[in-house]
Amino acid sequence: LERKLNNELSDSAQHIEDMSPNLEFSEIVEKNSLEAILLSEFESDSKISILIEDIYNLVNHFCNLFNTEKVWLRLDAVNKPMCPNFHTDDVKCRMVTTYVGPGTQWIPQNLVNKNINESDIMELNTGDIALLKGEGWDGNEGNGLVHRSPHKKIKYDRLYMTIDFIEFYNKIFQNRLIT
Repeated sequence: LERKLNNELSDSAQHIEDMSPNLEFSEIVEKNSLEAILLSEFESDSKISILIEDIYNLVNHFCNLFNTEKVWLRLDAVNKPMCPNFHTDDVKCRMVTTYVGPGTQWIPQNLVNKNINESDIMELNTGDIALLKGEGWDGNEGNGLVHRSPHKKIKYDRLYMTIDFIEFYNKIFQNRLIT
């Protein structure tokens, strides 16, 4: 979904990124308690209330779309690619958006395993919302979306969010199972 962040939301996201340039928020959250968790994490700073509202709305959309009450929510601030190489993930589906900085890059399925030019690489715009279908989706083995963190010739700051099913969290952190 293409969307342009309004100034209020952009300013709110930039404020979080400025306050916590190394932010690594990673929690299993229930959609009904999410707002309280985010307010506890980021305090009740009025400058970030619009960002909290947006995150809350996106988590609710994901939960409603997939009929679930809990998700793994991550909000990270970085200044370099976290996943520099093109890859697929062993997830059913992941929701992503970037609030500050460049968006996720991806390759159309018909170009996977071919020599690609820089012009073949697609990139989400800041604010766009995407559902990335992964290898873990039933019947999608070998067809997960090939993507990576954005590559830029200049240094950049980035604040991005991912929403995953808790099964993916459980797979990664099996010693910390969430029911």
